[in-house]
Amino acid sequence: MNNNIDTESWVEDFVSDLVEYAGLDVSIEELDLDTEDNLVVQLSGPDSARAIGREGQVLEAIQHLVITAAIHSNIPKRRIVIDIERYRERREQKIQDDAAYHADGVVDSGKPYDLPPMTPRERRLVHMTIAEMDGVRTESVGSGEERFVRILPE
Repeated sequence: MNNNIDTESWVEDFVSDLVEYAGLDVSIEELDLDTEDNLVVQLSGPDSARAIGREGQVLEAIQHLVITAAIHSNIPKRRIVIDIERYRERREQKIQDDAAYHADGVVDSGKPYDLPPMTPRERRLVHMTIAEMDGVRTESVGSGEERFVRILPE
């Protein structure tokens, strides 16, 4: 491994080149370490919505490309998180709010509720949110990209 490579500089250069090559009018607004020592890159600009994509699909693709390139470039190991105008934070809050809302419905009706398919990270967030509530529990169902969380009465 080449320890002479500065992760922050590499990420800044790679992300800037990637979004330019993709024709996206976004740039790095902030590049900093979060409380969990993740390197977080915040992008913003006129093409923010395009760079996020439907349900964050373009953002996830950018994230995947950066991580894959970092691994193949022998960048010192550190979790790199790409975000655009705090989309991930807003998405997480919406997932938590939706999970709590539907959990209340399950408690009231006594009938299970299936959330739409989610990423592993999003499913984990739902499980953690519901674990703090009384009268309901969760289970993951399905496989691959179709895996979802079912909220059940306890």
